[in-house]
Amino acid sequence: MNLTEIKHMIENLVNYRDSDITHTLANRFTLSYSKQLNSFQICDIENDIIHRYEEAETTALALFNMVHNLPETIYRHTNSFEQV
Repeated sequence: MNLTEIKHMIENLVNYRDSDITHTLANRFTLSYSKQLNSFQICDIENDIIHRYEEAETTALALFNMVHNLPETIYRHTNSFEQV
C-alpha cells in the first residue's frame, strides 16, 4: 500500500467521523478515528500497542512506515501517544 492510498483512507475516516470505521492492514495494524479523543489511532495488534496522532499527515507517514517495516524511530512522533 502506498502513501497516497493511506492518505485516502485517512480522509475517509475524517469524512465519516460520526461512524465507527476500522481498517485492517497486513493483518497486523488497525487504523481508526476516535471522535471522543479527536485523534487517529493505529493499533499494532501483534504487540498490543496503540499509537494516537492528531494530524492526518503524521498518521499517514507513521502507518506507511509501520506497514513497510521501516525503523521504529521514524514513526515515533511528538504528537503521538503510545498506550501499552
